[in-house]
Amino acid sequence: MPNKSSLKSNVIANFSGQIWISLIGILVVPIYLRYLGIELYGVIGVFWTLQNLLTVLDIGLAQTLNRELAHLSAFPEKAQEMRDLTRTLEIPHWLVAIFLGLLTFLLSPFVAKYWVNAATIPIETITYSFRLMSITFAFQWANSIYLGGFLGLQKQVTYNVINAFCQTIRSVGSIAVLAFVSPTIEAFLLWQTIWTAVTTLIFAVALWRTMPASSVMSKFRMDLLRGIWRFAAGMSGNNIMWLILNQTDKIILSKLLTLEAFGYYSLANLLTSTGLVTISSSISRAYYPQFSQLAALGDKENLIKIYHKSCQVMSFLLIPVSVVMAFFSYPILLLWTRNSEVAQNAYLLLTLLAIGYGLYGLMFLLTYIQWANGLTKLSFWQNVGGIILLVPFMVFATLHYGAIGGPLSWLILNVLYVLVGMPIMHRFLLPGELKEWYLEDVGFPALTVTLAVGVWWYFYPGDLSPLLNFIFLLSVSMFAMTVSLLTTPFPRNWVLGFISTKYRKLFA
Repeated sequence: MPNKSSLKSNVIANFSGQIWISLIGILVVPIYLRYLGIELYGVIGVFWTLQNLLTVLDIGLAQTLNRELAHLSAFPEKAQEMRDLTRTLEIPHWLVAIFLGLLTFLLSPFVAKYWVNAATIPIETITYSFRLMSITFAFQWANSIYLGGFLGLQKQVTYNVINAFCQTIRSVGSIAVLAFVSPTIEAFLLWQTIWTAVTTLIFAVALWRTMPASSVMSKFRMDLLRGIWRFAAGMSGNNIMWLILNQTDKIILSKLLTLEAFGYYSLANLLTSTGLVTISSSISRAYYPQFSQLAALGDKENLIKIYHKSCQVMSFLLIPVSVVMAFFSYPILLLWTRNSEVAQNAYLLLTLLAIGYGLYGLMFLLTYIQWANGLTKLSFWQNVGGIILLVPFMVFATLHYGAIGGPLSWLILNVLYVLVGMPIMHRFLLPGELKEWYLEDVGFPALTVTLAVGVWWYFYPGDLSPLLNFIFLLSVSMFAMTVSLLTTPFPRNWVLGFISTKYRKLFA
């Protein structure tokens, strides 16, 4: 059975690190907007779309390293194999990163000229910005292999400490550059590029120092690569399908909308990804190595137990944030940006994205169960079905209704996944466990939190000062978290047990 203390530390570390990074990300965006403006922020959003599009070339090495190190860590005598495997996957991963950096660098003039609809920004500025971001992209891509290594080793405390430090320096440095050096996108992106390169170097050194010690130097081994290429290929196929589903709306919007309109969409998407994706990915990263170890040991009984517990932890944290964000999208945006025009143009986008990403996050963990067992076909074919059904609707909805079409399609996709995809995957992976997932793990907490927050929304007074608005949103968020805690069995029992233990110690 995996170490419970390690799991608890990893969950806490993931949330502490991600919450810190998310807070920084949320706080600095209004400052970026003040110096750069919404149109230049849209330039960054367009490049993010291109960057995500190129992840179609991902060959699944980071996820493979994560799974394989988790498997090997269950056997202490495998230390040298762990080091050799890391070196074996590190080299091709860096080659792909360099290739993608060069490709985006060469594509930059064409994207700037033929894809971006800029009203006031010169093409030369956009091209230069894209070229800087292409270098940043290459280092970010390379860094993902080290993230996979830390996660597989279950050294997530170390990873989050380093990541929080690096992201803080990156954000604070960006503000300093804009305020004291040059308030231009060129200076802003130059700093981002330099510090991203330094960050990748820090992570590389830290991972190798964290690896189990060995007297033999690590080396590239083709036999290890041959042993895992099928899983890596399966992960690559899943990444491609996931990419198409997640980026179609952004590709269409970045082409058909003005940079200003796409900037509004990028803001709404940033807020949902910062809040909701952070929660779902933090929990999944903490539990995935545990799933992998139990799968390697053939311990299905404990795998089922930890699956339901992880789903309830996901519901406890994800549902209240998603519901509050969906109901109170306008006041959240107004408080964040202090700009009523931005809030008015982006609030409906935020509502739809919050519901869609909330549903998506609740299903995250079953996909990781598949991967832990070396299965990639189920999620692959599910995503293929989603593409066949919904991509045409994405195109139609976006062309006829503008920016709303993207998040509306994403929401419909995830509703279908919950109603159709989850029963199919449970039948193959965890037969007999679907009812508990629908009722205890997700259904009851979601229903009660939605009703509770809906009452607060009905009595929301409307025009409040920024301070009162903050107090109101904080109060409804705390109330939603309390309702979620009381209606989710495992987190509720854990908290009550913790309080009872502390009480007995205090009065013993």
